[in-house]
Amino acid sequence: MRDGVRPWRRRWRRPGRRVLGAGCAALAVAGVVLVLRPPAPALVDVRVAARDLSAVEPLAASDTVVRALPAATVPEGALGPDHPVAGGALRSPVRAGEVLTDVRLAAPPSVGLAADMVAAPVRVADPGAVALLVPGNRIDVLAATTDPISVEFFAEPARPARTVVTDRPVIAVPEAAAAEQGALLLIAVTEDEARELAGHAATGPLSITIRG
Repeated sequence: MRDGVRPWRRRWRRPGRRVLGAGCAALAVAGVVLVLRPPAPALVDVRVAARDLSAVEPLAASDTVVRALPAATVPEGALGPDHPVAGGALRSPVRAGEVLTDVRLAAPPSVGLAADMVAAPVRVADPGAVALLVPGNRIDVLAATTDPISVEFFAEPARPARTVVTDRPVIAVPEAAAAEQGALLLIAVTEDEARELAGHAATGPLSITIRG
């Protein structure tokens, strides 16, 4: 009886040993893979553009999202999750998913401004000049005087310009702000300068020069 049972047991033990051996081999291979596989790269949280962004409108909080990226791929000056961006301005358009860096941001309009500054809309005679501006640019605003000067004989008298405000930051350049009377932009000025700009705008066209 025992002699008849032993072959039966041997027949069932052999497949079990094969399964056990295969399992051990698989575990050994998995261990080798884990040892040879490089460690996961370190991740850094950075701000990226949530959509395609233009340099025309100020940034809103929803324009950027925080994304974890491999540290080796993050450019120098990348903005971290704690960096404030709402109300800031871009120097140039940005594609969706692009990492925002410090050089992408224009200087905030509030830098160097006193508490008595106000936002003044200015309509400039030349829409092409306004098209060159982005928020953060600094400009001078000029107005034509009322005293014409004859440049040459039979020529139409030229009107010399005087500077109304100097070195003032552009806050916004509204889209579709161009009209027959010129193009609109928003700048930060003192209250006295705002009144003077309004007076000159009522008497003649305004022009600008762009600072470096």
